[in-house]
Formats: sequence, structure tokens, C-alpha cells
Amino acid sequence: MKCKRVFLMSETIIKKANKLQGAISLPGDKSISHRAALLSLLCENPLTVTNYSDAADCQNTLNAVKSLGGQIHNEGDSLIISPPPDEGMKSPFEPINCGNSGTTMRLLAGLLSGASISATLIGDDSLSSRPMGRIAEPLRLMNAEIEISEDNTAPIRISPGTIIPIDYTLPVASAQVKSALILAGLASKTDVIIRERSLTRDHTERMISYLDGDLRIEDVKMNIVPDPVDPRKKKKVLSTDAYKRSIFLGKNSRISGGEINVPGDISTAAFFIAAALLVKDSHLIIKDIGVNNTRMGLVKILKQMGARINIKNRREISGEPIGDIEVFYSKLKPRKISGNIIPGLIDEIPILAVMAANIEGTTIIRDAEELRHKESDRIKAVCNNLAAMGVKVGEFPDGMAIEGTDELEGAEIDSFGDHRIAMAFAVAGITAHGQTVINNSDVVSISCPKFFTLLDGLRIK
Repeated sequence: MKCKRVFLMSETIIKKANKLQGAISLPGDKSISHRAALLSLLCENPLTVTNYSDAADCQNTLNAVKSLGGQIHNEGDSLIISPPPDEGMKSPFEPINCGNSGTTMRLLAGLLSGASISATLIGDDSLSSRPMGRIAEPLRLMNAEIEISEDNTAPIRISPGTIIPIDYTLPVASAQVKSALILAGLASKTDVIIRERSLTRDHTERMISYLDGDLRIEDVKMNIVPDPVDPRKKKKVLSTDAYKRSIFLGKNSRISGGEINVPGDISTAAFFIAAALLVKDSHLIIKDIGVNNTRMGLVKILKQMGARINIKNRREISGEPIGDIEVFYSKLKPRKISGNIIPGLIDEIPILAVMAANIEGTTIIRDAEELRHKESDRIKAVCNNLAAMGVKVGEFPDGMAIEGTDELEGAEIDSFGDHRIAMAFAVAGITAHGQTVINNSDVVSISCPKFFTLLDGLRIK
């Protein structure tokens, strides 16, 4: 069973910008908003969430919370989410529609497996084509009763089961798999150990710890050994069988309620950062953005490429580091982007590719095959749209090679029903000669409904 996603056949016309300037605040971080809503189901007391994301994906998570007995009240710019009363969560009467949100579906699969109730999770056409075996397999190791289609996709059917402890090493970097297992353990009051060789976003761990849960993290320290080429030098070495991070969730862990202040979304900020870097004489400040180190891969890469980006007013709120990001127009250099950095910027690769198209020289992106399993095949979507704008681009199974040009050509852009493709090529449009038309542009509501309004408000025409 799946639900068809329907958007009006909207289009947005983008024209070249002469300069971008100003200060903006962005909607709340999607990843953190999802987790706050889902964890509220397991809290002992109400959870007040301020600056909850207005993205359609996060609304799907709130709807799921309601269907499981959570109670939600609006109070100004905050949501007060109370856990289900009396005996807690009960099996919903109808399938839970996760819409386009993979985070909702995968994290909810873990939480409900641990809660020992029956539920069916469905989604739209796009979500129903995305891989769910990566969630089902480790949950089954915890003795979860979970069924998916023969194609390893949704719908996901969950039945009551007795969860057992797990000590699991993530085969690939995935915060969603990690979080699903942690939520299964938290809901069932079972020991969980997760081991990571590559660090992934850690919002679930931070939030559980902030809400007084019994969660502990151990990071492996690098050994200092002589350089085999020049023994006079020293270098840091991590043995191949070591884990960079181990996460321990204690059995019988409980989380309290309280307050969560959600910082601005760094993944949405990426499009505005890119725009300011590409348009001459631009200067932009993005206020109160989450600057969690596990989400800063794009900023790190851009600085290596010559970007003038400063992070000011650093502080911590609700267990998350936040700050103000200041961006100046910069002349960037191309580079090869691959390896361990990719998981930390996988959502930002479409906009990184647009930036590469504006940089003199060739940029190569590899090890990003995961992009083919997102809301669209983002490798193909990016390559097709860049080619339409006059860019020489080569497509690989796991990435692309992009030869930058002096000026992109305005074109008709196919969003492929993917919010990040639509937003990335809106930024391409403000650097292009002529007019760029983004088809099916309303899809941006999945992550940032106000995106075009915010972008247009920064233009100095």
C-alpha cells in the first residue's frame, strides 16, 4: 500500500542576481524536529518544542505522533507535546502515512518495534521506492517482528515482539539506522550498543542525554606512531578494527520532559551559503543555525576551496551547538570530494555540484552512490539539469565530474519532485544568464516552504 504524492504543477521563475545582502533566520532543523516529536512519545512528562520545523516532512512526524496517542498543543512559537496518557502508546487503527519522509518512517520503525504494538507504515511513491532493508535487518537481530516488501521497500508492518539486547556495528554510515536501534532499545528498556567507524549526525544521542536518558559515548583515541617513511616524524593512526565511536544505551533508561529549542536548519542554510559565495559582492549572515560538527561537512569542504565563512556567537542550547554563520562572496577552487567526508554532506551534494559548475576547473565527486536512493536519483537529476544549463558534466555510478563555466545558461529545470534539486537549481538560476524556470517548485515545501520568499528577500536587483 502506498500513497501518491500530489503537488500542483507549479513553476517559479528565477533571474540573475547582482548582489545578495542581509541577515536571515531559518526554520528549525528538520532532523532535530523529527527526533523531538518522536521522543516525546517516550517522555515521562510533556515536551515543549520551540522553533519546530514547518517542513511537510516534520508535519508528517507530528501526525504520526497524534495517531499513536500523543497530544499536541500550540503555544506561540512552541509546541507542547504530551506523551500518550494512561497505558501509553496503542496500536493505531489505520496505517501511519509518513508521506515523503524517510526519517519519519525509519525512526518510527525502530520506536514502534520497541513499543511492542502493531502498526503499518506507508508513504508516497518516492518513499515507497526507497530501501528499508537496512532498517529491518538490524531490528530483526533485536528480535523485532517487522515485515517489508519483497523489494525491501515500504510498506513496513510491525507486530508486537520481545526485544533483546544488541551490540551492532554499522556496516555503512547511517544516522537513521543508528537512531532506529537506539529508539527500539529506549522504547523496550533494553541495552543497545552501536559502534561507528565513520561518525554520523548525533542528534538522537544528544537529545536523549539532554533529557536525562542513560546514554554514554566513548570515542577511540588515535595512536601516535612513527611515520614508516620518516621515523623522525609522528603521525596519528587508527587501526582498521577500531571503532571511532561506541554508543551505549542502558536498559531501563527513562527520559524526562522539558524544553527543546530547535536551531535553524544547516541543510537549508547550505543553499543560502552557496548563493552568497557565488554572487559577487554578497554578504550574508544566517542567525541561530545548528553548527553540530557532524553536520558541518559542507562548510569544511568550502573553506578548503577558499570560501570566506565565519561562525560567530557560538553557544549551546538544548544540548546542540549553534551559532551565526557569516558568508562573503569568494572565488573558489575546484577539488576532488570523496571518501569519509561524503556521509557528512550527502544532503548538500546537489548544491555543492551547482557551486562546482560556477568554479573554473573540474570538480570530481565520488563515493556518493547513496544519492541514487534519495527522494529522486539525485546524481541523474543533477547531471541532467546541469547539462541543460550548458555545463559539461560526466555521470559516474557513484558521483559526477563537473567542468565549471564562466556563466551558466538559464534553462527549464526539472525538480524530479525533489526539494533539494529544486532549491539547488534556484541558486543556479541566480548565477545564470537569462531566465531559469523551476518546474514543480512547490516541492520545496517538503523542507522549507518559505525558501523562495527568503531567497528573493536577499536580492539587490
